[in-house]
Amino acid sequence: MEKNATGLKPFEMRVSEDRQIKIDGPPVRELPRWGGTAVCDGVVAILHPPIDFEISYEVDSYVFVLPFSLMNVDMAIGDGPLCRYQLRSGSGMLVPPCTTVRARTAAPVELLVVEVERTRGEEFIADAACDRSWSPRVLLDILDPGVRAIACEIRRTLLGDPLVEPGYLVALARALMARFTYRCIESDPQSRFIGGLAPIMLRKVTGAIDDELATDIRVEDLADRFNLSRAHFSRAFRETTGQSPKEFIITRRINRARELLTETTQGIAEIAVATGFSSQAHFSTAFKKRVGVSPARYRNAFGDD
Repeated sequence: MEKNATGLKPFEMRVSEDRQIKIDGPPVRELPRWGGTAVCDGVVAILHPPIDFEISYEVDSYVFVLPFSLMNVDMAIGDGPLCRYQLRSGSGMLVPPCTTVRARTAAPVELLVVEVERTRGEEFIADAACDRSWSPRVLLDILDPGVRAIACEIRRTLLGDPLVEPGYLVALARALMARFTYRCIESDPQSRFIGGLAPIMLRKVTGAIDDELATDIRVEDLADRFNLSRAHFSRAFRETTGQSPKEFIITRRINRARELLTETTQGIAEIAVATGFSSQAHFSTAFKKRVGVSPARYRNAFGDD
């Protein structure tokens, strides 16, 4: 295939018929390119159409696995046993260099694999960590809105542009690495976060809120979950985020509603229920107060229709 003036080969979507590298065999040292591939400056992006596969690999690079639909996979990491894992749509998985992975899916799944050459990845990590200690480890099913947005943009770029702009693809890979780096930054277990929540606890709290947006989230229940009094939890939360827990929950609900308004055809009443509002009227009032327009006007302005 001929290259253009930028030195990149045109991206072509394709599916390999042979997608089996036996999980009980020796791991391959180079990731197979079973889908359309773009390569530039230490970054490889492989976009797989819905496929099933079996693989055993160990590569000297950082590997991100980003499914666009629910992915049920039997997987062994390192010397561990083969176990059933579930990666949610829009989530991400990070595998550090020289980690053996054996995996097998039973149902087709569309996914993006981004491979970052080791020295290039460490450069990205150093920039993101800002001298903080970073411990690379396997991360599974990281449901992060930033990761989801970056994965979707890489997919859009690969499918939408006949020739991928190399600098942009590398920038997206750098952003992806930064999002995962923040998950791996080490904090001193002896340090005290006087007046605020420790980063690991804040991640757990926000994760619990995001997972339960459709339910009635009570501040006292969140405090009990982390063995804190409601008063102490609320003070620490405000000190850390600048918002009370109630304000933060409403902000998360509104942000999720904005996504649903622009990315789905769900009715406004359905979106109100899906984001935990007691009624469509309550949702519309809260949305207009914070966004400045009604949900219907927002959809008309920013939706696809």
